Amino acid sequence: MDPLRFALVGCGGMGRGVASSAVTLDGVSVDVVCDLIEQRRAEAAEQFGAVAMEDYREVVTRDDIDAVIVAPHGAAHRPVVEAAAAAGKHIFCEKPLAPTLADCDAMIAAVKAAGVKAQVGQVCRWHPTHRRLKQMVADGPLGDVVSMYVERSQGGWAGHPAWRLSRELSGGTLLEVNAHELDLMIWIAGPVRRVAAVGNHMIELEQDYPDVTHVSMVFESGAVGVLQSTNVATVGTYQARMDCRNGSAVVSALFGGEVTYRLRGSEETLKVTPEEMKVENPVTGEVRAFVNYIREGGEPPVPFEQARLNVAVANAAYESIETGQFIDL
Repeated sequence: MDPLRFALVGCGGMGRGVASSAVTLDGVSVDVVCDLIEQRRAEAAEQFGAVAMEDYREVVTRDDIDAVIVAPHGAAHRPVVEAAAAAGKHIFCEKPLAPTLADCDAMIAAVKAAGVKAQVGQVCRWHPTHRRLKQMVADGPLGDVVSMYVERSQGGWAGHPAWRLSRELSGGTLLEVNAHELDLMIWIAGPVRRVAAVGNHMIELEQDYPDVTHVSMVFESGAVGVLQSTNVATVGTYQARMDCRNGSAVVSALFGGEVTYRLRGSEETLKVTPEEMKVENPVTGEVRAFVNYIREGGEPPVPFEQARLNVAVANAAYESIETGQFIDL
């Protein structure tokens, strides 16, 4: 097995989490780390036994690097991805792909032009409950989605980096957090055709985007969906329900909860327990998929084009909140 040598650009918590999973895989190492903050890159260099560098443009041109983990804040993804692609490096890019569609499109074009392999870190596709819901729709017993509701409520950004307060830098809550939920809904129900949203800016006034949003979606299939998102909650929730052709499923805790479902025409309520859905660490799962994609080829586990759909819906929701109009995609 040929060794696969990674560079990590962006040594925050998520970047180091991805890199930590990468080095548990056979033949994989993290040989270079890069961050603008000296202390962070020094700590990461010590953790991985790697060379520490400040300029990603120098990192991606190294001959001893095969792939790059791109993990700064969302608005900084594009220049790193473009540079890595131009240097012929494979790319694992953290979510969201970017805060704007223009950046997404430029990154997609760069990857295509270079012919490198690329994947977006939509890690919830490897979480056990999310995967089981997908399977129950795609392979039965529930059948196609008719209606889908996801709620993720959490508190504000106290103690977090300042860039999370900026929609321009982070994409706001709908992308910095809800790229996961939008990806789940689109992954299961298919592409979105129309978006309408309401929202307001009530409590977390340090941020420059809504702190509570309700996003309604009409999918190309005709199914409808709602995402309820807030970062003003003092009691957090993360739950979902799906009403499908053949039955309904409810999850009271998408991280670690059981799936309760009933098939149409039946009186029996069935359950899938967390133990039945157990999988490997989700971050390890997504990185393993990327490594296998590099080594074996095939289809990318999460193509940039799919991650772009999440960005399109989030930005359409912001536009709908601002204009009061339905937005067609």
